Amino acid sequence: MDALKRILIAIIFIPLIIVVCYLGNYYLLGFLTIVSMLGLYELRKMFQIKEVALPFIIIPLGGLSLWLMSLLDGIGIAYSLLLLFIIFAGYDVFTNRIDGAFNRLSHGLFAIFYQPYLYSLIYKTRLVDNGHLILVSIIIMIWATDTFAYFLGMLIGKHRGVFQVSPKKSIEGFVAGLIFAFIAAFIIHYFYKDILPLNILLLGAVSAGVFGQLGDLIESLFKRDVGVKDSSKIIPGHGGMLDRFDSLVLTVPVFYLLYHLFI
Repeated sequence: MDALKRILIAIIFIPLIIVVCYLGNYYLLGFLTIVSMLGLYELRKMFQIKEVALPFIIIPLGGLSLWLMSLLDGIGIAYSLLLLFIIFAGYDVFTNRIDGAFNRLSHGLFAIFYQPYLYSLIYKTRLVDNGHLILVSIIIMIWATDTFAYFLGMLIGKHRGVFQVSPKKSIEGFVAGLIFAFIAAFIIHYFYKDILPLNILLLGAVSAGVFGQLGDLIESLFKRDVGVKDSSKIIPGHGGMLDRFDSLVLTVPVFYLLYHLFI
């Protein structure tokens, strides 16, 4: 039953993500805002398990921050961080909430970095030349990485438990995911060689193959620390937004950085 749910949700979500990435503009920004705000909601719930109570206002403020960071570029980041620092710290000052103030402020700023800021870089990636094809290509590479890392890891993986945050993963699966990310890059280049240069696709393969899997492990680290299996149950068979987009939220920002460094 769970496998059927996963397949049905994938059939709905994969085309939806591809369409909004292709359309870009406010379609993509609106989608990223929803995903980011739900991710903040899940983070807030996870922080509560560690007895760090962030104010609910962080969720709409996170959505606003995403728009500022996406549309105003560097100055938007400065505005967002300053505004959030003043609101979070000022709220504790004027309500005399002394105990745990440092934890609330540091966790709140981390949450804004991990969700709105990283998602804003996904939006900015869409703005580069042929950004619609690049984003779709990276999604395909992430899918190839996750799929073959899982199935080949289960089939031939012998060195399990290397990643203590996710004992089911193996070195063999990690390597298989990286290899198939590169295979996907070459296949995409074959069909779009006049539009997408191979060096750009190889940067995408590195991002998806290495940092996509790292993003998955980082989110597993958070969940193990708070003792939960899924970040939420919002997506039947898939867990929460943090579970579903843990690879994408790190892969694309790393690609964006590499793109500006080398391209």
